[in-house]
Amino acid sequence: MDATKRDDRPTRHPWERARAGALAALLGNTLHEGVKVLGVGCGDYLCRTVFGGLEHKEVAAVEIEPPEARLEEREPEPGISYRRELPPGRNRYDLALILDVLERVEDDRGYLKRVVRQHVAARGRVLVAVPAFQALYSGHDWFRGHYRRYRLRQVEQLAWSAGLVVVSSGYLFGSLLIPRFLSSRLYHWGRVRDPGPWRGGRLSASLLGRLLEWDNMVMIALARAGILLPGATAWALCENRRGGN
Repeated sequence: MDATKRDDRPTRHPWERARAGALAALLGNTLHEGVKVLGVGCGDYLCRTVFGGLEHKEVAAVEIEPPEARLEEREPEPGISYRRELPPGRNRYDLALILDVLERVEDDRGYLKRVVRQHVAARGRVLVAVPAFQALYSGHDWFRGHYRRYRLRQVEQLAWSAGLVVVSSGYLFGSLLIPRFLSSRLYHWGRVRDPGPWRGGRLSASLLGRLLEWDNMVMIALARAGILLPGATAWALCENRRGGN
């Protein structure tokens, strides 16, 4: 069974599928043959979905979680390698993805500066995505090792402090704000657990996935038109104009 068929199984969470599609849309023509990518927080599914259509690429995927996952069990994909730590030295990449990572780092500002200084080429692009709105912080965030959630303005300030110029920014998953708020109230009362893989059927996964994909495409289009709507994920696409000092 090939990767495409396997990824269509109902166990693939609709949120994960919609997230991968949204990130690919945000990157646009940044994805080109021969691109060199550092993907921090990129799992195997996201890497295959976003970069699988490129014949020539070099993707160093740094997996943050789950710690018990064995990297050698990842299905091999030409041009994609998996690791637990950032590359050593000053390896420069055309594109860096930092996805649902900064909220797990106590010194988020210092971490982002380090990645940009050591690993992003001059004029290279950086896409940051983080969970949004501290009001939604709950026992689930604590369980996942999150220190915080962010407003978009905070993400932009972090980018500027790292020497990046924000090209575009916005939110994703607007339709999940109310469900996320309600669940956060429940988690505050002690119902803390990892939701794990999708447990619904194929039809429900398909319908929910399409809803989330439509939700994200509308939010991206509105953000590009200067209309900002809140969502459960904040993102910023940036450019490194300092030139790798």
